[in-house]
Amino acid sequence: MTFDKDRYKTILLNNIANAKSVSGETEVNCRCFYCPDSKDLSHGHFYISIPENDEPSLFYCQKCHSSGIVSHNVLMEWGIFDIELSTSLAKYNKKIMKLSKNSKYLSEETIYNIRNTYITDNELSQRKLSYINNRLGLQFTYADLLSNKIILNLRDLLNQNNITNYTRHLDIIDQLDRYFIGFVSYDNGFINMRNLSSKLVILHKSIDKRYVNYNIFGKYNNTKRFYIIPTAIDINSPEPIKIHLAEGVFDILSIKYNLRKDNGIYASINGSGYFGLIKFFILSLKIMNAEIHIYPDADIKDYKINNIKYQLTPFNFPIYIHRNIMEGEKDFGVRMERIREYIQ
Repeated sequence: MTFDKDRYKTILLNNIANAKSVSGETEVNCRCFYCPDSKDLSHGHFYISIPENDEPSLFYCQKCHSSGIVSHNVLMEWGIFDIELSTSLAKYNKKIMKLSKNSKYLSEETIYNIRNTYITDNELSQRKLSYINNRLGLQFTYADLLSNKIILNLRDLLNQNNITNYTRHLDIIDQLDRYFIGFVSYDNGFINMRNLSSKLVILHKSIDKRYVNYNIFGKYNNTKRFYIIPTAIDINSPEPIKIHLAEGVFDILSIKYNLRKDNGIYASINGSGYFGLIKFFILSLKIMNAEIHIYPDADIKDYKINNIKYQLTPFNFPIYIHRNIMEGEKDFGVRMERIREYIQ
C-alpha cells in the first residue's frame, strides 16, 4: 500500500475544524491541538507539512512550540480515525525511519529510561533545596526531590546517565547547572528548568528567561514535555481517578503536598493547554473513570475554563475548578498560609 499524499491532505482539511491549505499547498494550517492558541477561533498557529522527497509529515505550533512527526497515534489524538490512512502512514513512516540519517526523526514514541538517584551535596544544592522549601513551606529532603523527578543540578543527571552528547553549548550547560533547577518530563526526554538567578547574574540571552526547556536527547517530538509527579495508579479501580492539573510545577507540588495529599495524578501543563493534557490521559493512558480538578492562574478567564468543560461533556467527568483567592496571590505555587481556596 502506497502513501497517497493528496488523500492525506484532503482528510486533514475535511476533518480538522477551520483547516486550510497554505504555503503553496505544502502545509495545512489549523488551530493547535496542544494549547489554547489564539482568541480568534478562525485563526490558528498550528502547521502540518505534507511530506515530500521521503520526508515525514511534521507538525509545529508557533504559539506553544509543540512539534513532532504525524503518526497513526497522533492522528487518533487529533480525532482522525481512518484505518486506511493510519495503516499507510504507519508503513510510510517506518520506511522513512530506515532511510533517514537524521536521528531526531527516530523513536518519536520513545519513553526514555534515565537514572536520577544522586544529588551532589554541596552549598549550591543546599541553597536550591532551601529555595523550594521556603517557597512552598515544605521540608523536602534530597530523597523527596529525586522521587518527584526534580533536578537540582543538570550535570548530576547528565553525568549519572553518561550523556556526553549535549544539546546546548557547554557554557549554557554550566549556567543551567548553576542557576536553574529542573523538572523531568513525563517521557524523560526534557527538563523544564526554572531560573533562580538574581538580577546581577548575566545569563546567555537564549536562557535569560524564567523557564527554559532542556532537550536531553535531541528528541523532535516534545508534546509529552509536561511534568507529572510519579504515582501508582490503578486504572481499573471502581473509584474515580483524581487528576489535578495546574499551570506550573510549583503549583502542582504545593497542591499535592499542602492541599490534597491523595494518590491522584498531579500534572502541570508547562505552557500547553489543559485540554491537550486531559486528552493524553484519556487516549494514551486509557483513563476513562476520572475526576478532573483544574487549578488555573488568576489571569485565566472563566470562559476558557468553560470551553474545556464543554469539550469534556461527552465523557461526563465531574470537573472541579479551584482558585486561590488569597489577596496578592495569583496561583497555588506558594506556602499553605498563602492559599485561600475557592472550589466551584
